[in-house]
Amino acid sequence: METRTARLDVTGMSCANCSTTVRETLESLDGVVEASANFATDEGTVEYDPEAVSLREIYAAIDEAGYGAVSETATIAITDMSCANCAETNATALEETPGVIDAEVNYATDEAKVRYNPADASLSDLYDAIEGAGYSPVRADEGSGDDGSDGSAGDADSGQSAGDAARKEEIRRQLRLTLFGAALSAPLLVFMADHLLLDGALFPETVFGVRFGWVQFALATPVQAVLGRPFYENSYKALVRNGRANMDVLIALGSTTAYVYSVAVLAGLIAGSLYFDTAALILVFITLGNYLEARSKGRAGEALRKLLEMEADTATLVDEDGNEEEVPLEDVEIGDRMKVRPGEQIPTDGVVVDGQSAVDESMVTGESVPVEKGEGDEVVGSTINENGVLVVEATKVGEDTALQQIVRTVKEAQSRQPDIQNLADRISAYFVPAVIANAVLWGGLWFLFPETLAGFVDALPLWGPVAGGPAPAGGGVSVFEFAVVVFASAVLIACPCALGLATPAATMVGTTIGAENGVLFKGGDVLERTRDVDTVVSTRPGRSPRARWS
Repeated sequence: METRTARLDVTGMSCANCSTTVRETLESLDGVVEASANFATDEGTVEYDPEAVSLREIYAAIDEAGYGAVSETATIAITDMSCANCAETNATALEETPGVIDAEVNYATDEAKVRYNPADASLSDLYDAIEGAGYSPVRADEGSGDDGSDGSAGDADSGQSAGDAARKEEIRRQLRLTLFGAALSAPLLVFMADHLLLDGALFPETVFGVRFGWVQFALATPVQAVLGRPFYENSYKALVRNGRANMDVLIALGSTTAYVYSVAVLAGLIAGSLYFDTAALILVFITLGNYLEARSKGRAGEALRKLLEMEADTATLVDEDGNEEEVPLEDVEIGDRMKVRPGEQIPTDGVVVDGQSAVDESMVTGESVPVEKGEGDEVVGSTINENGVLVVEATKVGEDTALQQIVRTVKEAQSRQPDIQNLADRISAYFVPAVIANAVLWGGLWFLFPETLAGFVDALPLWGPVAGGPAPAGGGVSVFEFAVVVFASAVLIACPCALGLATPAATMVGTTIGAENGVLFKGGDVLERTRDVDTVVSTRPGRSPRARWS
């Protein structure tokens, strides 16, 4: 049995009996070998078998005993993820890292939210775990505030900027790949149309004595090499490094099957038709889908950035003698007094200590009518002072302001998965192997029993098989070629997997649009339940908003 030893900073202990309670609580857990707690230092250690008990259960046990253990939360942007299986791989890698309590990875937002024990793990350990799984974390400075616990707002902005920059670069990269592939694949599309619709009337069989198929080879090969490379690399990571198949495996397998088969036919190794156009267009269409997907993610992130841009950049501090000093917003502390002139934004949440004015709070409440504010009234940061001069004492700053809490709520909502997404994630883990097995099965059956299956298909009210079916059934292609077509079709029809993408993307976009319109959802599970809403209750006295639900 291989055990781990975790060091814990325990809170809430007030006497020696408390440390005894913590120790006995931990030792009562199955899988805990030995535990200790020191009241004098507020520290504890626990040796445990990670196969029998998790660090999450240890923290939960301490909480249930009435105490606490210090933890931190980090949000890490991850690039290179292409499907829900990639997110699951990263989550598993993070959860297996010593010191990590729990981890959630959201493919739609390209982010991991990790809760960890700072005494046993650091941001570097989390980055290394992600890289070890074959993916690329967007590194921020250690203690940068990405953890959302004790970092400064400026540092958090730095981490957010790094994630934004990585997302923009990914959009540009996918666009470049799409345009490159489209430029080379356009002639292949024309050749395919000539072959299918005009029976080869436009283009000859040979050009200057060179078989026309070599022209297709020259166009398709760069597409296969350049656009196919990311899918091959991701397939290698998934299969070799992580021991599981993802959507990239299906894409790589399908396009490679068409390409290699065509090369073999062109070289005279086997008889059949050329499918260079199919191999290239598969990669172009999937890459185009990746570009559109990356752009939609960027737009959702842009909405959050617009919320943050509502914050004031500076504040005018007033001392007891009436002296004024303009300082950056991050330098404002609780208790500072700020002068807010007409037309200016209130820098941070606070209470009015002098003056009277009307304040436009529509960005928070959605109420278009300005609200009168006087001495003793609370005001919200980033709202606009309309007509009078106010002196406001800061009561909440930094991450505690209402606007920052709105942004945090939206981010948490995007990471909280609805029930249907949990189901989709469970299915997607088995989806790719099932697709490959299904493709092999039907490809093999058509190769072994072509006449029987062709007769069965003819009896169904469906379109006829490709090229009339295999030769033994009266068709125009060999049995082997038809089996390859069946195999490739079964693989490609499953790419990309909307099952693993549609739900998290819809949750991300829905919560963001809601925030833009003043409606906040606590999570994707709450958003999912809104389909049953038929009545809205307003808590604002004297207001009767009219809503139409459809």
